[in-house]
Amino acid sequence: MQIRNIERVLVFRELNGEVFTLEKIAREYPIDPAGTLDYYGFGEENVRHFHQKGSALNDNHRKVLDDLLASLRASDRDEMTYLFVLSPYELKGPFEFVAANMDVVRALAVQLNGYQAAARGRGKRLNVVVRYASEMNDAGGRSYQGDPCAFVPSFIAVRGVFAEHAPRILFSFSPALRADLDVPKIADYWPGDEYVDIVGATWYVHGEKQRVLGMQHVRDYFLTSLARGKPFAVDEFGGALGESDEDIYRDNDVMLEAMLHELEALALQNVTFKYGTIFLDDGKYGVDATLRFLAPCRKREDAGR
Repeated sequence: MQIRNIERVLVFRELNGEVFTLEKIAREYPIDPAGTLDYYGFGEENVRHFHQKGSALNDNHRKVLDDLLASLRASDRDEMTYLFVLSPYELKGPFEFVAANMDVVRALAVQLNGYQAAARGRGKRLNVVVRYASEMNDAGGRSYQGDPCAFVPSFIAVRGVFAEHAPRILFSFSPALRADLDVPKIADYWPGDEYVDIVGATWYVHGEKQRVLGMQHVRDYFLTSLARGKPFAVDEFGGALGESDEDIYRDNDVMLEAMLHELEALALQNVTFKYGTIFLDDGKYGVDATLRFLAPCRKREDAGR
């Protein structure tokens, strides 16, 4: 199938702790990924690394970025997209911890801006999108979630630092879309039109029982967000039919194909996406995924579109 209303398909693949390079993804799946994502835990470990080493990005993050930049330079694409998932990780006062370490936020902005400049120096474009405190509406998840009163001012503050030091970097508003989460409550977390560049989301459907409501929630979210006049994206999506311990890993492709059809159907209502990130891991969201239902790698004359 072709995904007509998703401009760029990104892929994140992790297996046994190894994050796949774009080249490895392209070898294992019939897709030419236009970028990937990376996770950054804003916690004591990375803050300590910054004060000891002078780099807010640790070795793992620099490796992912270096690989991405090398892939971009070697390809005939004009641009690729990198999602930087910036997550407050401290168990107590996660947003307060970020506020107390804004020098690290500033350093992150400067370093990521440097990678964008390096791409421009080679006549390429590296789109960087920051997902700050993503899935903030999932109260049963990480420590920072379920608290719109704390999320909104923190999002605005972090966005302001990036706007000053890395003006080309975009920020995604990225709640969780699942069958068990109410879509109307997401509005409580909206920080304001001036602070959001992309209306995104993570979307997961685990099991046939979640399928109908999970599909309905993605439709409701993006259709009600049309009035915001912002570009759309699916920051992550993953699916599996299995529900029990015995079949938890089965039929990723079946659910992923159904989810992509749901996204494509939104084109009839003028919903298009800047990017969509297929999330594959060694858990329930990727073990048997082949992505064979997707079109093969694009022809070279289409690269960079």
